[in-house]
Amino acid sequence: MAGIVVYGAGGMGKEVAEAVLACAESDPTREFLGFLDDRADLHGESVLDYPVLGGAEWAARHPEVEIALGFGHPWTRYRVVQDLRAIGSKFVTIVHPRAEISPSARIDEGTVIFSGCVISSGARLGSFVYLNYLSIISHDAWISDFACIMGHATISGEVRVGEGAFIGAGATTRQGVSIGDWSLIGAGAAVVNDIPPLCVAVGVPARPIRHYQTREEMPAF
Repeated sequence: MAGIVVYGAGGMGKEVAEAVLACAESDPTREFLGFLDDRADLHGESVLDYPVLGGAEWAARHPEVEIALGFGHPWTRYRVVQDLRAIGSKFVTIVHPRAEISPSARIDEGTVIFSGCVISSGARLGSFVYLNYLSIISHDAWISDFACIMGHATISGEVRVGEGAFIGAGATTRQGVSIGDWSLIGAGAAVVNDIPPLCVAVGVPARPIRHYQTREEMPAF
């Protein structure tokens, strides 16, 4: 039986855990064991009635356990993945049973897809992507590693979402546009033109309002 833990016991971690539990209902070979978190004050506590088992040191002692990431911020996920890979951790891909996935779509390692999402023909999701509730990825779109697509967002056909990009809730895109690596698109924005990397873009139509120099500077949301 494959044991699964969620790394991150905050709000996103709870949502990921519930997706893991939904998968376990239809696949008895999977068992949700609990959470990991770097905050020592949470160790030994319970979240959703499951234990917070420890932090990275727990993962190092249990290399057989598969890990799903419970962080919404792309840069946080990137850093945690590097740390966990260094200790030999394994990652699990989670697809909620009520998501609709085209047989021609491709989904890579560590990605989490929530309930109600639709992934259309020829779409590709890279590694450690988050696709939150009721989001749509249309035909031949490409969602790069570590990108986060929040609830009710619509990514139109042939759109490229860059590495580590964050697409806010309810955002929409015109077909064929590109969103640059490590950019942040505000909630409800309409992306009708290409968005450069390393910027915050908001509005209808979406326009950059802030630029930064490195992915480490990506703002919180």
